[in-house]
Amino acid sequence: MTDRILIRSGTILDGSGAPPFRGDVLIENGRIADISHDASDIDAASQNGQVIKAAGLYVAPGFIDTHIHTDIQLLIDPQQEASLRQGVTTHTIGQDGISFAPASPATMAYMRDYFGAINTIPDLDWNWSSVQEYLARLNGRTAVNVAYLVPHGNLRMEAMGLAPRKATRDEIKTMQTFAAAGMREGAKGYSTGLDYLPGAYADTNELVRIAETVREHGGVYVTHMRINKLGLLDSMREAFAISRASGVPLHISHLNGRADEILPLLNQAEQEGIDFTFESYCYLASCTILAMHVLPEWVQEGGPAPTVGRLRDPNVRKKLQGWFEMPERGLDQLQLSYVPNHADEEGLRLLDAAERAGLTPTDFICERLVETGMQVCAIAYQTNKRTEQDMVTLMQHPAHMAGSDGIFSGGKPHPRGCGCFARFLAYHTRARGDYAWAQAIWHLSGHAAKRFGLDKRGQLQRGFAADVVVFDPAQLRDRATFESGKQYATGMEHVIVNGKLALTNGQVTGTYAGRVV
Repeated sequence: MTDRILIRSGTILDGSGAPPFRGDVLIENGRIADISHDASDIDAASQNGQVIKAAGLYVAPGFIDTHIHTDIQLLIDPQQEASLRQGVTTHTIGQDGISFAPASPATMAYMRDYFGAINTIPDLDWNWSSVQEYLARLNGRTAVNVAYLVPHGNLRMEAMGLAPRKATRDEIKTMQTFAAAGMREGAKGYSTGLDYLPGAYADTNELVRIAETVREHGGVYVTHMRINKLGLLDSMREAFAISRASGVPLHISHLNGRADEILPLLNQAEQEGIDFTFESYCYLASCTILAMHVLPEWVQEGGPAPTVGRLRDPNVRKKLQGWFEMPERGLDQLQLSYVPNHADEEGLRLLDAAERAGLTPTDFICERLVETGMQVCAIAYQTNKRTEQDMVTLMQHPAHMAGSDGIFSGGKPHPRGCGCFARFLAYHTRARGDYAWAQAIWHLSGHAAKRFGLDKRGQLQRGFAADVVVFDPAQLRDRATFESGKQYATGMEHVIVNGKLALTNGQVTGTYAGRVV
């Protein structure tokens, strides 16, 4: 029997940016079989399939989260209800130069521990090594599709471990070999995390050489830039220089800052003909591992175990006290989101948690990082003097697309994981009018599919994969807050992934139709 769904009389936003129209969408065997302005054209489809009555509802392509940290979450929570309830049908993982393939046992152990505050460290059979083996663990086993980026940190670990120096020519060749293999095995590009270790040790030449290999395989260069060392504007200049020198298309991760500073650089890159895009989430606060927020590189050298050893040393703590007291550390702006075995501290400002524990800020940070093996995550309310209008101005740029940067560890996570895409639509589109509806859907779907080479996805067109969402524009709400970041969005009625209903009548179905794309 044909696997058929007819979506009847909805307002169709096809993901191309074209004006909406009322019509029907017919899905057969995982593909969009027909789209019609005239219901009678495909009326017969209702005889042998499911009919979704969409009058008063919007019908759009499934949204593509271009930056999310579910590399391990997908294995332990394949349902991904937080995404489905926002209409997200595809995750782009392997972000910030840190993930789990390619990975020898030593690389796997480092990545698991170093980024454990973001991914957690569940009891899994960590028995894969290559990109192909890792993606096989996900294909057809999750409710959402998955696109993967080869992480630069893994390449560097495989070539030279945690050596805090420039790579040699032979080491770069080894990285290129692993990058090429990852691209052949299904990756869409490669990512860097130049504020994390070991990515921070790489020079520009190393990044260019790997980018050249990725370009040869049709991929994109995705970068968490070198902001801690270079500052925002010079880190953007480095990113553009890498694209210029290698010829690889550039995508900047979670770009944020003052629009009057950023726009001139974007305009200059556009005039030079550099092929670039960027993504952002619609919140002023950020979130990452506490170590990246507060520790200098020399303390972290060698990985989590040596770092913990140094943090136990009273002489190191004495040296760090002056570092922590520097205004740019912004300790007063940090809120704890994940502290293993200290759930009562999650949601507290760091300085308040330290006071409650009867510790100085220096001792509190060191004690919590030591006892958790560095597994602490924190929200940062620093805005780099940017405003919500700066954020909106960048969101409206034609090179922009949406990425939640979702992190799901801890009891008080940043709300972006559960609310970002719903907030783009409910607040920035419906309430504020920052986008027209057709424009918003393009930023959340079609644009991302084009950038990451997701063939025949991201738009409602005949022959395209049937990733489709049906929602009530008046009822869509983001409910996650900084006080309660795990509240799911509401208003999403139906979510179809590869022709299968993953959410229907507002309820998850337990169907795992996601594919590696």
